[in-house]
Amino acid sequence: MKKTFVVALLVCVSLVVSSNSFAALKTKSGDFEVKFYGSFKPETSYGKNIALLNSNNRGNFIYFSRHTIDLNLDIQYGAETYGKPVAEFMFNVRDKGIWGSPTSIASTTDSETKIVDSVGRTHKHFIPRHIFWMREAWLSFDLAEFLGLPFMNDHTFQVGLFPFSLGRGIALGDAYAIGPELIGFYSDGVVDQFAPGASLHGDILPDTLSYDVYAAILQNKTSSLGETEAAIFGQEFGRLKTPQRGSGNVNFLIATRLNIDLFHHDKFGDLHIEPYALYNHDPEQRVEFIADASSRLGTVGLATEYTNEKFEFGFDYALNLGQQRVKGWDRNQVVEQNRNGQVVLVNDQIVDQNGDNIPFVSGSTAQDIIYDSFQGESQNSAVIGTVTGDVGYLTGPVTIQNSDRRFRNPFTNKYEGWMFVIDAAVWAYKNDLKLAAMTGITTGDDNPNDETKDGVYSGFIPLQEIYSGSRVRSAYLLGGAGRLTRPLSAPTTIQTTSKFARTVNGFSNLVFLGGSLHWEPEGREKPYAVNPNVVAYWQEKPTHKFDALANTELDCKASTYLGTELNLFAHFMVLKDLKLFFIGAVFFPGTHYRDIKGKPLNATQKALLDRLDRTGFSADRIPNLGDDTSYIANIGLDFKF
Repeated sequence: MKKTFVVALLVCVSLVVSSNSFAALKTKSGDFEVKFYGSFKPETSYGKNIALLNSNNRGNFIYFSRHTIDLNLDIQYGAETYGKPVAEFMFNVRDKGIWGSPTSIASTTDSETKIVDSVGRTHKHFIPRHIFWMREAWLSFDLAEFLGLPFMNDHTFQVGLFPFSLGRGIALGDAYAIGPELIGFYSDGVVDQFAPGASLHGDILPDTLSYDVYAAILQNKTSSLGETEAAIFGQEFGRLKTPQRGSGNVNFLIATRLNIDLFHHDKFGDLHIEPYALYNHDPEQRVEFIADASSRLGTVGLATEYTNEKFEFGFDYALNLGQQRVKGWDRNQVVEQNRNGQVVLVNDQIVDQNGDNIPFVSGSTAQDIIYDSFQGESQNSAVIGTVTGDVGYLTGPVTIQNSDRRFRNPFTNKYEGWMFVIDAAVWAYKNDLKLAAMTGITTGDDNPNDETKDGVYSGFIPLQEIYSGSRVRSAYLLGGAGRLTRPLSAPTTIQTTSKFARTVNGFSNLVFLGGSLHWEPEGREKPYAVNPNVVAYWQEKPTHKFDALANTELDCKASTYLGTELNLFAHFMVLKDLKLFFIGAVFFPGTHYRDIKGKPLNATQKALLDRLDRTGFSADRIPNLGDDTSYIANIGLDFKF
């Protein structure tokens, strides 16, 4: 107890010492060594045309100032007794928010509400005060000392909230929870919380071969009786009388890799090889409704990095395996409807002979007919019964008929996507100037759930990915900033959930080629760096053209050239631990956006096209998606202590 009190006292003293000296924030007592450090980053961002590429859209402009505060406490234990640290505890707390926007600080997740028998409306709340939350918290310890076994090599167990990624963080990244305010702007610290999990790391051949095994719980829906008894499966075929979720619905991830340092030589350089694999079991995916699909995703890959004094080279390749199983589903549900100024509960996929939705009356003959009807797409549009006098708004016989999309048959999507990224760099002048180039491809595909049939999904599926490049960087399209609207082709079947095209984000359906220059002179009293990059992008899978005059998608392919990004990363060390940074980017849309100009992505955008005066509107003022140049800029300070 006395030793614990002394350590706690020393920690408190270290926290109140002036941050002018980093050494003052580090203390040691017996087996305990404590470090406290952190950062404060205020910044301002500006963006124009960042999503719709349309200067005529006033809403396509954004500006904000924000700050990010990170505080870290790292405690190592055991150096005095065991001759080396055998345990380590570390946690990081963060506060972040946009100035003048209290709702940007923290919000709850969406929660469904129930009005009488109508379920589905969601709401959430905000915390309008600056708070700190736990971003990272973990404990690691030496297994040999923990188990009392004489292992020949080091083996370490880690548990808690901590970052873990495979390869370059494309197949599996660490972006478990990210802030909503990053849209359209690059940031190297967008992860607001790391996934809860555990890992085992160990040496097989010291300094040559080691392994990592990682497991994480991404979502757990069996932590209370309220969750296990939730009636979410009543619309699944055959589950009307057993709608409870039940136990075991946990979205978990297992990943493993080998770390092979094939050689480490002063003359020939270093070669690192990383074969890896992951498995993700997600029992409650959402296509249209909560838990109406499940997924078993596997990914195998290989990453390699080579460096020497003058040259660098690396690549990352991954292939998806597994499948998504979409369940057979009765889309009919109870919803609210306004009838002559009165709120009425109706069955939204059941109609009468006039095309009006049948009211919901619990225990009625009509409702029993609806519940007992045969299930399957063959029953869509079918008449399922006739009743007299118990519907409540018609006299005489009332015909009960399914809508044309009440039922969705089960089907399976097989995963076959893949990606490949390669880059290289060479030192062109001393260790001051480095030139780099990169290229890559990540497969894409149309929405596989637009048609209810077994098929193959060829688009690559990354997990928790915010990759923005390694030797050549993107500040606009890739990574946390990658929210440029990239629509797929519009669906053509009545089984689809929407008649509008879905958009794709992240590392999917892309081909890219880029180069960069990195200038960072050595020996400066106040170091600085300048890093311009240029990256050109194409679609891997082409989509259809759109004719804004006819307000229709054409039966021909649009150009795959998305456009070119020019960006600049620069920083200047004002003080030893205070950095002034600037990030700017310009995106020049390619012929793809000219070919789909005006394409609506929702009902509101479609209404804008419908209102156009076909007799004399100017084609350069077409609303919705455009092809205007986009700009972003980000400037700020980063103080580390």
